[in-house]
Amino acid sequence: MRAATASVPSVPMSKLRQVGQPVLVVLIVLSLLVAVGGGWWASNVLRDELLVPHAAPVVPDLDVLAVGSGRVVLSRTDLSETEGIWGLASPTAYGQVSTVASVTDDRVERILREFDGEFVAGDRVAMDAYAFAGDPLEAHGVAFEDVVVSGDVGFFPAWLVPGRSTTWVIFVHGKGVDERRQVLRSLPALRETGMPILAATYRNDDNAPRSESGFRSWGLSEWRDIEAAMDFGLLQGAEDFVLIGHSGGAEIISTLLHESEKVGLVRSVVFDSPVLSLETVADEIFERRNVPSVFRSFAKRLVSLRFNIDWARLDQVERAAEFDVPILIFHGTEDEIAPIEVSEAMAAAIPDLVTLEQTDTGHLYSWNRDPVRYEEVLLRFLAATTGDVP
Repeated sequence: MRAATASVPSVPMSKLRQVGQPVLVVLIVLSLLVAVGGGWWASNVLRDELLVPHAAPVVPDLDVLAVGSGRVVLSRTDLSETEGIWGLASPTAYGQVSTVASVTDDRVERILREFDGEFVAGDRVAMDAYAFAGDPLEAHGVAFEDVVVSGDVGFFPAWLVPGRSTTWVIFVHGKGVDERRQVLRSLPALRETGMPILAATYRNDDNAPRSESGFRSWGLSEWRDIEAAMDFGLLQGAEDFVLIGHSGGAEIISTLLHESEKVGLVRSVVFDSPVLSLETVADEIFERRNVPSVFRSFAKRLVSLRFNIDWARLDQVERAAEFDVPILIFHGTEDEIAPIEVSEAMAAAIPDLVTLEQTDTGHLYSWNRDPVRYEEVLLRFLAATTGDVP
């Protein structure tokens, strides 16, 4: 007699497939939701850091430990012990520090020059790369005019420092909403050339017209505002121009050189810590913010769709063959915002046009680190490209 055996009912494969299909659909939907949500979040990171106009932050991160006899003792950091000339800013005072007199384990003593207000022990201060406060008159005793440039979206305030030459300098500041102060470091050297200097503003700056979207476009629209500054100069007797752009101002000037019919009036260009590939800056932001790599490409695509950012048009290395004016680039090897590798690639792509001056410092710090060297290189380049420098 055979032992009874338990039988396991068989489940048709069709039934298994029917059970698995809803689970698969749910997984696919969840994956899509995660991808879309992550990409949207990452695109908002770029929106907030790159496209929303806001003032450049000044973060007090140093303590004033002692002040007296033209010296200040600061808590020690990499920047506070770096030789060169730097601004020193507190909520109630502004000054300038220069020579490092002494360094101990936790403090740095430097030469101090106070411009406005007084520093006292216990102040919380920030090192300021712009090195000067106010306007040309306040910073250097240089007379200037507050002028208004008429553009296609409204009227733009600008500083005009008069000069005798018919070649004008137009200065284009970087990211921020009122960063014309960037021109103050090199202003005395530029005045030696005899060229009038126009420190321009552009859409979405303070006291300037807003763009329709309210967002920065990194030159895709702002170049028209700099062309309007050139038109202003032409009405005042300018015959040609030198364009100087710091950081993101380089993207604006580069786009103008590609788009403007007035490009033939540009004698030469000077860039300091230039952004020449906005996509590279975006990648640096992703790294700094620890954005997962799986979201990055989709996020940049969303930025293109949501905010009309054309990454390819803002890649100046890929467009290097379109440049036909001499370019001087100052760039720090430790730049954490606009990597120097992009400027190196630009110089390699058009070596007959680009002169790259490398410095061992960070973003927009080349003048601060060695003002004498910076101004010598600048004036020599302007002499070679304009002939107006004594």
